[in-house]
Amino acid sequence: MRMSRLTLGGGALAVPLALTTVMCGGTPPGLPGPGTVASLAAPLPAPPRPNFVVILTDDLDARTSAQLPRLETFAATGLAFSRAYVTKSLCAPSRVSLLTGQYPHNHGAVFNSTGFPDFHRSGGEASTVAVWLKRAGYRTGLVGKYLNGYPLEGRLEYIPPGWDDWAVHLTTQENSRYFNYSMNENGRIVEYRSRPEDYDTDVIARKAVDFIRRGSTDPFFLLLAPQAPHAPATYADRHGAAFADARAPRVPSFNEEDIRDKPAWVQGFPLLDRVEILKLDQLQRARLRSLLAVEDLLDDVMSALAASGQLANTYIIFTSDNGLTLGEHRLVGRKGNSYEECIRVPLQVRGPGVPAGRELSHLVLNIDLAPTLAQLAGVPIPESVDGRSLAPLLGANPPSLESWRTDFLVEAFATGVSASLRNRDYLYTELESGELEIYDMRADPYQLDSIHRKVDRASIETFSRRLEALLRCRGASCRQ
Repeated sequence: MRMSRLTLGGGALAVPLALTTVMCGGTPPGLPGPGTVASLAAPLPAPPRPNFVVILTDDLDARTSAQLPRLETFAATGLAFSRAYVTKSLCAPSRVSLLTGQYPHNHGAVFNSTGFPDFHRSGGEASTVAVWLKRAGYRTGLVGKYLNGYPLEGRLEYIPPGWDDWAVHLTTQENSRYFNYSMNENGRIVEYRSRPEDYDTDVIARKAVDFIRRGSTDPFFLLLAPQAPHAPATYADRHGAAFADARAPRVPSFNEEDIRDKPAWVQGFPLLDRVEILKLDQLQRARLRSLLAVEDLLDDVMSALAASGQLANTYIIFTSDNGLTLGEHRLVGRKGNSYEECIRVPLQVRGPGVPAGRELSHLVLNIDLAPTLAQLAGVPIPESVDGRSLAPLLGANPPSLESWRTDFLVEAFATGVSASLRNRDYLYTELESGELEIYDMRADPYQLDSIHRKVDRASIETFSRRLEALLRCRGASCRQ
């Protein structure tokens, strides 16, 4: 608004020109005259709803992700969570938790072998973050891996509700994760062979860029789920010389000498011999090389968003469905348990208003991602959600550690239920065998010494009661 200078007592006072007109008895140009009811201030246009790109890797543990330089550079442009966890360290249950915001005991897909059939037959696909966002006008897409056991026999063209663009591995049909696989591409079955351009991660990257470039006036949610670095960790030829000297992390728990404190299932594993360790190191080199194509994918997505003018209004989330062991406690390639290597995953967020270069140590979970996207999109969060929106943590003034989540549940299922309570200081596990594990994570972050025989009975009962409450929780009671 133009300003007029009025001289008062020899000084100058800036007054809006419109007000000088009113003081002289006139009607300001462009404003309603006497008797009108129009607002004197035109409403500002609503800010555009943000876009979301989630990159969900397969079996990427936090230690391995820290060895990827471009991923570290990406993390520096946004926010990294140093204590991000999954509520079950197994692919299908974890992915369903990400989509629904629910603990496995509430969504019911608790096994890999029957992950998709159980989730589909329960009707759980009717309430996922894709469904919530699509109903609110979002364009949605999933490219890569959906769930183990997808699709049901004889229904290769099936597409779950909530997805506009669907290019997903037929996991029950493929011979390999990275080459020689088939995908359901919007109801059309497409086969990929062993040509360099058929490499899974590169196919996902091309489809992601196409999705972004297609453009629309609608905001979008795009879930990208490459197979990397899941075994056999096949890498693209162009990355064959990278990480020549890499090996599995030689942390204090690597090939643990004394495992008498561990439960019987761990004690059954002998010390790794030299040949086994060499093979493990080879696997880790392959895993790291396979992740270089994931970094390429991330670069391509960022470039496409920038070229289309959408980068500033897009949240990009990088994470994994679970970690796995790389020789810790003598365990190679194991998951589905509650050891830190299996439940802690990378989680990095870049987007509108997210401070760059910050790291937070709040306890955050895979069940938090669905309600986070819903809140950021302005979509109601269903009462069925067990997780908490991370939106308050993404701004300049996050809530304190003391006011945030203090503990959470980790579940495991075999013939019975094993479960763990993880809080900021301890991991407490009750196995279906009746055995216990307790680790003081402050003094023993590598879980070398289970103190279950040294802790007083009252402390064990306190842990057990809280664990039982979380195993029964549903919705709001899980967030307390």
